[in-house]
Amino acid sequence: MLTLLDHSPPADVLPFLHGPGLLHHPELAACRHGARAAALASHRPDVLLTRTMLDPSEAAAWYEATDADAPLLVVLIDADDEHAREESEQATHGTGCPRLTVHRLKDPHGTERAVYARALALAERLWLTAVTAPALAVRLSAVRPLRGSVALVGAGVVNLITALRLVRAGHEVTVYDRAPDPRADAHWTVYGTSRGGGDGRMFTLTETDGYHGNPQTGPVPYLRPLVDNGWCLAEPSALRPEELDWVHDSTGIPPWLAHAYTDDVLLFNQFARRSWEELFTAEPTLSRDVGLRDGILRLYSDPVRLSAQTARQWALGAVRTVLSPAEVAKRHPALTGAHTAGALAGGMEVVGFTVQIHDFLTRLTDLLEEAGAVFHWETPVEGLRTHANGLPDGLRCQGEVVRRDHYVLSPGAHGGELLRGTATHGLIHGVIGVWLTLPNLAPQLMNSVKISRSGHLAEDSNVTVTTGPDGEPLLVVGSGYGWTGADPAHIDPIQLEALHMAVEDTAALFFPEAYEEARRTGLLKQSRRHCVRPWTASSLPVLEIAPNAHGGLVVVTGGHNTGGFAQAPVAADAVAAALRGEPHPTHIRYHPDRLRMFYRQR
Repeated sequence: MLTLLDHSPPADVLPFLHGPGLLHHPELAACRHGARAAALASHRPDVLLTRTMLDPSEAAAWYEATDADAPLLVVLIDADDEHAREESEQATHGTGCPRLTVHRLKDPHGTERAVYARALALAERLWLTAVTAPALAVRLSAVRPLRGSVALVGAGVVNLITALRLVRAGHEVTVYDRAPDPRADAHWTVYGTSRGGGDGRMFTLTETDGYHGNPQTGPVPYLRPLVDNGWCLAEPSALRPEELDWVHDSTGIPPWLAHAYTDDVLLFNQFARRSWEELFTAEPTLSRDVGLRDGILRLYSDPVRLSAQTARQWALGAVRTVLSPAEVAKRHPALTGAHTAGALAGGMEVVGFTVQIHDFLTRLTDLLEEAGAVFHWETPVEGLRTHANGLPDGLRCQGEVVRRDHYVLSPGAHGGELLRGTATHGLIHGVIGVWLTLPNLAPQLMNSVKISRSGHLAEDSNVTVTTGPDGEPLLVVGSGYGWTGADPAHIDPIQLEALHMAVEDTAALFFPEAYEEARRTGLLKQSRRHCVRPWTASSLPVLEIAPNAHGGLVVVTGGHNTGGFAQAPVAADAVAAALRGEPHPTHIRYHPDRLRMFYRQR
């Protein structure tokens, strides 16, 4: 996306206005005699960010210089018209330019930096919509909204929630997965993220959060080894050029766009909150005997981060109570040791819940089978078969071709060849998280916890209150960020050990007695496991919709970073809407080409 800024913003805003595709020509604000028209015709930007409205000759010059199907967008800041309000309108204005749209952005209260961040983010979203919506509308309009047959590849929690949504809508559902039945209780290493990870999953309003680094520490250190406080779990010398390109794409996202992406994710977390409530109401058996526990306690080691995150959680409507360190220990006696050790700057109790994901998957799979869904376990799908017309017409599976009306692919970090031929191919990499289990000793922890340790290798940890197979009270601790690149098996064992040790350090600091007991009994080592989460360079999940050769759709969902469980019902709603031929907000906001289109320049 190419944006032309035609004036000089305040000096303190200039350092913020960087990133690919931003042309700054402040001299145009003072120029006359067609200078702006010439600049628009010469540079052919997608977006004009301005404080003065185009005249018809300028609009015509821009219009005539661009491709016949290229949408053009003007974001007009602080319009002089006192009746101007924030709205989009066709900006024909006698120019005969139906492709040109003006969005009047009334200058809101706040800093100039906030104004320009809002304007740039608005431009990116509006241009994204203008580019992608027509093709999506064509694809959806061609769908026959019938109760058809659907093959789902991948039996993680996202696809299983999607399968339930589809089977309840009357579709004939078949699920394929390379792993054994999750109810078989096979060794954790043969499963994907949902069943292979620790027995706890969490919903909060900031799951699937943006991972773009920050001004203090810089971009996410994907290429720095874990032992140097980085994220790289793979051998750097073995990384392929396309993997280095992925890192470049991630670290090159300007701050204003990173904020916009995060805002979109948080919006869909609000959607997910309602969807989970509706799901548990419609399917009451799904919440029984799965360790469902309401309320999350957030803890912080850094008072600066605590202050910032408290403000953020209030803004999201998540906060129930803010707690000082002493109040944390008083309300949650299991954390007295952490308070005594000086590990707490404070905390807050927030909206959210946790479940024991292994029991939840069992309950969900049972429910699907009762509803008529068919499962094929230990049945890897190699990829999409392509018809002579270039469109997919089936799944290549164990030497045969599986054909259904629609295909829904959600392979987590293990897409590989399965996603070849889709726009999602190459977008999803792996990031490892590690797990351990502690006994929940008296006085027991009653609320599941999020722990933030600024600057620590295990900076963010989830502690889920669970029970073992014999009903014994347990704590499942999960944390860590270890980037594997595109290959989820690309793991340096030395770096992985460093990640395990970092999580053990957090366990020992916050639950010292439980940690010592787990070490003494051998539970600490026995409970070690890891899972590889699907990750994107943009930190945005992916929702791809493509046609297949027989009038249906191929839908790809994934790349939810740390929030696959949290946003599972949103993904399910989006897939169900697509199969009905209806739009859903994620179809555009989670479009697989969103970041690539931003980087594209004329």
